[in-house]
Amino acid sequence: MSEPIKHGRIVVRRFGDAGVLKQADAVTSAPGRGQVRVRVLAAAVGYTDVMARKGEYIFQRGLPFTPGYEVVGQVVDHDAGPVPPWLVPGARVAACLTRMGGYTEYANLPVQLLAPVPDGLDTRAAAALPLDYLTALSLLDRHSRARPGDTVLIHGATGGVGDALCQLGAHRGLVMYGTASERSLHRLRDYDIVPIDYRRQDVAQVVSAKHPEGVRIVYDHLGGSSMRANHRLLAPGGVLVSYAFMGRPGHVLADTVRGALRNRMLNLLPGKRTALCTLPREIASDPSRHQALLTHLFELALGRHIRPRIGACFPLSEAAEAHRALERREAPGKIILTTS
Repeated sequence: MSEPIKHGRIVVRRFGDAGVLKQADAVTSAPGRGQVRVRVLAAAVGYTDVMARKGEYIFQRGLPFTPGYEVVGQVVDHDAGPVPPWLVPGARVAACLTRMGGYTEYANLPVQLLAPVPDGLDTRAAAALPLDYLTALSLLDRHSRARPGDTVLIHGATGGVGDALCQLGAHRGLVMYGTASERSLHRLRDYDIVPIDYRRQDVAQVVSAKHPEGVRIVYDHLGGSSMRANHRLLAPGGVLVSYAFMGRPGHVLADTVRGALRNRMLNLLPGKRTALCTLPREIASDPSRHQALLTHLFELALGRHIRPRIGACFPLSEAAEAHRALERREAPGKIILTTS
């Protein structure tokens, strides 16, 4: 029988600034039925982790907890019954978790969440893919049913999900407009996209000048008053998809709920549609589908069709500094935590 393994993890015991991220001792027991014990090699850091740490993330309200949705690791052992041939000790696997817990050195994970990481794909690049790129696939396929030639507006086009949308959209032949700040507009030059400086340009004016009838899809991570303006930019039959909501400091939870309700209310208007993407719930409802999608994303990355941006890497023990770097927007790309 496999023995428990003592190791380290990052724990949040109270909500607050990055200083509440503390290293703690942990024990991972032998894997239970349907589980795989994984030695974590890399875990990605996202804004949802920052929101959860502050107590502003609607899907992580309890304490204590370990942040992190995205992990890449090596198989140690399992109790999963019949398994695919790639699930052997030492094999690299990746997962987008349905509940936080990625900032750790070892974890027992459900076998249906794991996807094989192909030889030739860097571990850090694999860790940068799951949450942002699976969200982008959900936005494109499940919620907007994007087709080649569709006109789309991507808000926050240089953010994690925005960048994934740009890459996958270019691969699929979408006609794309993307908003960003002046300092990050240059990052859109790699894609066939019309860049819009949202601080200096009128987004609606730029889009309407080329498409007076409206665009087919708007991908929105803002919420608030901008949602109505985005809805007006849609062509008849178009769809507005929300995947996050920007909240006021101290009011993020309330603004998130308000944004979701506004999305639903706009859906009552005739002639256009709105949708709301909540990836962890979607994965939990159909893990095998997302396992296959993550495998597909790794194949695209291996073929250089998509290229996840790595902004910076920190040891797991420096998770607090990684959060500070993310909040200061110092790294133009995904921040990765690595273990020894």
